[in-house]
Amino acid sequence: MKRSKQFSLVIRYLLMAIAVVMIATASAYSQDEPSGRRYPYFRSGWGWRHFYGPADAISNRIRAQADLVRSIGENAVLQADARNRRADAYRKEIANSVEYAKAYWEKKEIYRAQKLRLYTAPLDAAEQRNDKTWRRLKDFPELNDNEINNGVALNFLLHRLSGPILATQYGLTNADPGLSAQLQLSPETLSKLRVREDLSGGKQRVFRVNSKESLNIEKWPLALQDDRFESQRNDFEKARAELAQTSSSDKKAVNDRMKVLMEAHDRLFTTFIEYYTQERRTESGGRNFFRFLASRRFLESLAGEMARLQELGGTVVLEDSAQFQGDNLLALVTHMSRHGLEFAPALNGDESAYRETFFIMRDLYRTVEDDDSVTQ
Repeated sequence: MKRSKQFSLVIRYLLMAIAVVMIATASAYSQDEPSGRRYPYFRSGWGWRHFYGPADAISNRIRAQADLVRSIGENAVLQADARNRRADAYRKEIANSVEYAKAYWEKKEIYRAQKLRLYTAPLDAAEQRNDKTWRRLKDFPELNDNEINNGVALNFLLHRLSGPILATQYGLTNADPGLSAQLQLSPETLSKLRVREDLSGGKQRVFRVNSKESLNIEKWPLALQDDRFESQRNDFEKARAELAQTSSSDKKAVNDRMKVLMEAHDRLFTTFIEYYTQERRTESGGRNFFRFLASRRFLESLAGEMARLQELGGTVVLEDSAQFQGDNLLALVTHMSRHGLEFAPALNGDESAYRETFFIMRDLYRTVEDDDSVTQ
């Protein structure tokens, strides 16, 4: 009985000690976990959760430091791998640039080799073009109407005939009488042939090959025949007539008349350009455009003739050293070659004279083509 009392007394003391310990430690755990922030991994065996304590803060700090050290190591590994990848990409870029440079220069070499293989010297190319042109003029006259009318075909034969071959074969001053008869050109044919002379400043002068007069306007181009240009045309013709009647010895009068003539030409040219705007040039399906071009070329040729007269300083309106006074093709070729003249495009109605002259020149060149290496 006495022992049981002692045992129960021990139990009471033990319970009291436990209570005292719990009360003493209550202040240490007075900061409990906020609502909703309980730590799920610290559940006691009796079902209640532990509160955070100093040991938890220390352990969390240790774990954070461990995570930091681990992340630093992982970052170093990733940085090293990135540098390796960048270096590998840079090596590939360099290799690609080298391959591109090699391919570029190899392509250039292939192009140069191909160009060199197909290259034709300028003189050889000119001979090939001349040979092709001559074959067309000789064997296919039906394909040459445009070239004949605009003077291109006649100029080609003129350049071929004006070389040393014609002189060595026939002798321009002692030609065979029979040949001269075959090369005869009638006054009517010569009166329809127009030639041009290149002047300084890119200008040209166009006139009839046997005409005694410069600035001789037989017929105004179609676009300039309009009534709206009548006043300017009359002023130009009047100024030209006054210049033609002026004595070449009177220098002051010549200069004054020339100034009036150039002013009349400027007024005509300005009025013409102002009227033919871009819209008017494209009207009538382009027909106005070609009329505009023909008239503008005509006015420019007149300007070239006036510039030549002004440079000479005297009136050569009635007489001109460029006037042809012969009657056969040999003399005409010689005259045009010595004066640097070429055939100008034919005017409407003069095409027959151009065709007649072309066929005579073509037949003549046939007799000497074997000696001309340019068309071989």
